[in-house]
Amino acid sequence: MQRDEETKRARDEVTDAPPSSTSSFRLSVASSLALLCCAALLTAFALTSWLAWRHKCATYDEPMHLVAAWIQIHDADFRCNPEDPPLWKYYAIAGLSRDRLKIDHSSPGWSAMLQNVARHDPFARYTLYQTPGTDADAVLNAARAHMVLLGALFAAVIAWWAWRLAGPLAAVVATAAFCLDPNFLANAPLVKNDVPIALALLGLTAALWLVGRRATLFRCAAVGLLLGAGLTTKFSGLLGIPILALLLLGRVVLPDPWSVLAWTARTRLHRLLAACAIALAALALSYALIWACYDFRFRMGNAPNTVSDFHDVLQITARYQAIRDHQPSWDLTVYQLEQWAAQWRPDRFVRSVLWINQHHLLPNAWLVGLLYTYGSTMYRGTFLCGQLSLSGWWYYFPLAMAFKTPLATLIGLALALCVWLAKLRGRFAALWHRPWTVIAAGVPPALYLFMALRSNVNLGLRHILPVYPFLFIWMGVVAAAAAARWPKSTAAVIAAFLLGLAVETYCAYPDFLPFFNVAAGGARGGLGLLSDSNLDWGQDLPSLRDWQKLHPDRQLALCYFGSVDPRYYGIRYQNLPFSQAPNDLPVFIHPPAVLAISATFLQGLHMNSAMHRRYQLLLHGQQLIAVLGGSIYLYEVR
Repeated sequence: MQRDEETKRARDEVTDAPPSSTSSFRLSVASSLALLCCAALLTAFALTSWLAWRHKCATYDEPMHLVAAWIQIHDADFRCNPEDPPLWKYYAIAGLSRDRLKIDHSSPGWSAMLQNVARHDPFARYTLYQTPGTDADAVLNAARAHMVLLGALFAAVIAWWAWRLAGPLAAVVATAAFCLDPNFLANAPLVKNDVPIALALLGLTAALWLVGRRATLFRCAAVGLLLGAGLTTKFSGLLGIPILALLLLGRVVLPDPWSVLAWTARTRLHRLLAACAIALAALALSYALIWACYDFRFRMGNAPNTVSDFHDVLQITARYQAIRDHQPSWDLTVYQLEQWAAQWRPDRFVRSVLWINQHHLLPNAWLVGLLYTYGSTMYRGTFLCGQLSLSGWWYYFPLAMAFKTPLATLIGLALALCVWLAKLRGRFAALWHRPWTVIAAGVPPALYLFMALRSNVNLGLRHILPVYPFLFIWMGVVAAAAAARWPKSTAAVIAAFLLGLAVETYCAYPDFLPFFNVAAGGARGGLGLLSDSNLDWGQDLPSLRDWQKLHPDRQLALCYFGSVDPRYYGIRYQNLPFSQAPNDLPVFIHPPAVLAISATFLQGLHMNSAMHRRYQLLLHGQQLIAVLGGSIYLYEVR
């Protein structure tokens, strides 16, 4: 009898049969309260995230993304920042008038961007911070407001799927885990594509889950559009293709009949034919969306001479691949690099991209961005637990998740795992007999995490954000099932989880980017653990400006990591070696002075070891007088 019931649940799970009372959307009292809670969480998320970034400057990549978005909308040109596809950029600055930014089309940097990706950052910095009459912060904050709303949509999708799987309590727990997570609060408002690609992959997975239950025309179209959204948001969206293939293959293997449009596929062969048809249609639709995002034009711009010949990108790929193959020490000389790069020969992937470009099968800008991303991900300088590396570590992201995930969430996930492994009887046992949901919700995060472990790009937790929504939804589903078995004790655990998560997160306000959990020692402890976008992304120049206003007579020496011009905020400084702040030449500082150094440079990342030792000697025994926003360290140098 129990086996028959389990079989019935499994069959119901791959159809659109009416859901049980725990997962329906009937507006009972409990459902109404859950909807109010989810709405309140979404509102709190948007307001908290927006206010936290209201008085912080652009992070390292935001100026380039913002200017690139402006150029592609108002000039229909894709020469700036091709390594980040354009779909999300259309949204980021939609509705902002053309005259709020002034693009200098006559400058040498404008034409240089076509053949030299190194010119993108200087052009963006000049446009935003050195062009008279430009209010860079006003434009940035307007774009950030758009991105915050996209983060709220992300939370709504999580709530919807958790509700469909296990009812209102699951939706509340999953939504709270997302909305009170400092990493999403930190990344959602940024003019970056890390949160948009996570949303696109979650949406693609949810659409495939619906297609596996019953494949309607609307659902199949949604799969194609969301796959295309991933491919035109970030090049890691290419993982959407194997996700599509694996999930459809999983649906073929399941023995249950599959309703596809007006046809029921009962045999495995029929299900395979249906899956192939859906996959081909999705690929065709996503291919069309790529062309649509580039105005159905092969060239980067409207002019005939706006086609990249790949020379600069091929040189970059040659250098990066040479570093990957030779595994050099941290202090790599230019001569060594050029010698190795001269021996480089294009591999099969590079030759394929060049062939596709030669035959105009995809837009030139999309292919340039794809090849640049391929080359630049072969190696990146990275920092982990006091160590520097050019190739990273396979365990980087598991440790990053352990350091930067709130302690309350880690404990909640551990408890959910214990309950899950217990294989409780009764209502909870149904969770083990829903194979299509297990496949649909388990394969994508597992695949994404596996690829991340093999990646050399160990720059920040932001690259693993697509994994988190699945963990939040799973935790909500387990919580709902446990509440059905132990209502009182589960309610107490959920209340403690929500309280602990809220306290830990809001204690970090407004500095969510350098958040590290209590066990990792907070932002100060994070200085010895992780670098770059985990901690310091150049976001705290306004805090340095405010400090200087309070100490107008102090001489300030600056070693800044970031792409923003400190002079835009009225900061008076003398530049130090390796500082990325604009200045003609570094100067010698005569003590007493205050040295402001970004955490990234304090850790030795993005500078050679000899210069790092000089900074260590300079700061040895000096007094740390302040830490601004968790990212800029001020030392009294006497």
